[in-house]
Amino acid sequence: MEYKEILLKLELIECELVDAYNTGHDSEINSDSLHYIDCAKDELYELKQLIEKKILREEKDHKELYNIK
Repeated sequence: MEYKEILLKLELIECELVDAYNTGHDSEINSDSLHYIDCAKDELYELKQLIEKKILREEKDHKELYNIK
């Protein structure tokens, strides 16, 4: 699986987490669930940043290898 494919999957997961959070009720019963969704989103954002950096680094390396400007 390519990094771009992984990034696409992460973006789909991000959308699902946002939807889950937005449909959750802000009550004492659901406050733990909303907290865990927030934590999952934070981890997801961090992972997305790492993958995006890896993609940019590979594209830069490819351009340097083939002398593309």
